Order: sequence, then C-alpha cells, then structure tokens
Amino acid sequence: MAYYLYTVLCVALFAVSINNCSALSEEKKAEIKEKLKAHVAECGPQYGITTEILKEFKAQDKQPDDSNKCFFACMFKKIGLMDSKGMYSEDVAIQKLSQYADESKLEDAKAAAKACSSVNQETVSDLDAGCDRAKLLFACIKQQKELFGFTV
Repeated sequence: MAYYLYTVLCVALFAVSINNCSALSEEKKAEIKEKLKAHVAECGPQYGITTEILKEFKAQDKQPDDSNKCFFACMFKKIGLMDSKGMYSEDVAIQKLSQYADESKLEDAKAAAKACSSVNQETVSDLDAGCDRAKLLFACIKQQKELFGFTV
C-alpha cells in the first residue's frame, strides 16, 4: 500500500524512525509517528512486543510469525487497515494514502492498496481475531512496496 501505508507500517509495526521515507514531509512524519506511538504502547504489552524487538524485526527484515502476528493484527486494527472482523479495509487504506502520500506517487499507492484486498479472499483459521490475515496483509504490503519501488 504504497508510500504512506508502508511508512505507517514501518512506524507502527517497528516503532522506529521513518526518517528515510522521501514521500513525506518532516511534519507529516512527526504527525504519523505521534499518532502511532499510542497504538504501539497499547498493542505491544498485550503481545510481549517491545520497541527493541520491533527494531530488531525491521533490521532483520523479518515477516510476522505465530509469535507476533496478533500484535500486527492489533496494530492494523488500531490504524484502521483492518476492521473489527479482521478484514482488510481497502477504503481506509486509500483514504489514508490520499491524506498523506506524495501526489506524484498517489496512483501507484492506490493500486498497491487495491492489490492487497485479495487477502480478504484467503481462508484463515482465527476469523475475527485477524492474526492470520494480518500476517498475509503484511506480506502483501511488503510485496507491493517492492513491486512499486517504494523506498523506506
């Protein structure tokens, strides 16, 4: 889901700086970071995730696994990318992209957001919890980032 979405995920999921994301102004980076700190503070303790763990996760370019996928579901729900039924919300993703993404990358960002709606068609075992779907969504976001050449 393009620049904004990947940036949001980097901040939310990894609780680290977004200083290298060229699509956002410093003001927007700071705004996103502040909004997401509270979500990380809420979701992290529930699932044993600390800032240090998130930094290591990002540094090692890891994918969610069974030990942390529910943290990612919590974060996606807090951000609004997943609803209470554990489903990805393309409309919310596009709304957020439109609010934050650089104008020159907006169409690519929207295409990336649309591509990830396929995760809603996947069969998952945990239903409304969204943990399994969060793992799929994370992988899709990463794939879209690489496909469209977004840099973070």
